Amino acid sequence: MAALRNLDLASLRSVVAIVDTGTMTRAAARLHLTQSAISMQVKRLEASLGNNVFDRSPQGLTPTPAGEQLVHYARKMIALNDEAWGRLTAPDFEGTVALGCPSDIVDNWVPEALSLFARDYPRVQVRLSTESTVQLLSDYKRGKLDLILTTELNPRADASVLDTQQLVWTGTHGGSAWQRRPLPFASCGNCAFRQVSVSALDEADIDWVSIVNTTDDRAIDAMAKADLCVRTELAGQVPPERAPIDHRGALPDLPSCAIALYRGSEADNPLAAKLANYLIEHKPAH
Repeated sequence: MAALRNLDLASLRSVVAIVDTGTMTRAAARLHLTQSAISMQVKRLEASLGNNVFDRSPQGLTPTPAGEQLVHYARKMIALNDEAWGRLTAPDFEGTVALGCPSDIVDNWVPEALSLFARDYPRVQVRLSTESTVQLLSDYKRGKLDLILTTELNPRADASVLDTQQLVWTGTHGGSAWQRRPLPFASCGNCAFRQVSVSALDEADIDWVSIVNTTDDRAIDAMAKADLCVRTELAGQVPPERAPIDHRGALPDLPSCAIALYRGSEADNPLAAKLANYLIEHKPAH
């Protein structure tokens, strides 16, 4: 009877992290390991399997057919391991955490962290609010929210900057709205990017007209989809139905913007602090 062999869960976690982040360097950062440690884990795993998990080229690491199969099983094994560990070791925390996040980043930044947090702290209820950054900062200051994510040009000193992304002009794929003058521009009145976008147009001496009066992004989405306007968005948050405009200098450059996290101390609110750690550790790769 052949001896039973066991797959090393830490090595599987490293392989999945490489696939998800795209590089060994980013995988190491996500797992709080050195790149050499990640590399050794992968080499040991390949040696034990007798198969290459990745094809290595100047362009990076690509899973082999065997690697793709391994990742399929690895995700299941990691999920089951983490669920069991969380259920058996989770402290008896219970209560409510109020989280706020701008609507333009909520899809990318929140679901994975909330799913894992709910798995590990099943007796804690998370209440999510989506508002503009201006409103979120106000609600956080008044104690209505326990922690918030924001999109800001200049976050306050008490914020943790999780990422910095370029602000870009966007429109429908193959659209021509960006070529019209005056430029049809759309932005919610409370949008954190509105003033910097308008100022950039004014400084570039580009005539523009605001064609949407709304506080609802869905109205602007509809106008942009119809190629009736341009808007500004973070480069890493542009949805599939829109694209950054290749304006070749016809529109002004825009600044970078921070995605920031505000949270109280663990002593003041331990549940909010723990959820904040999940948001930090499981931020999206790009």
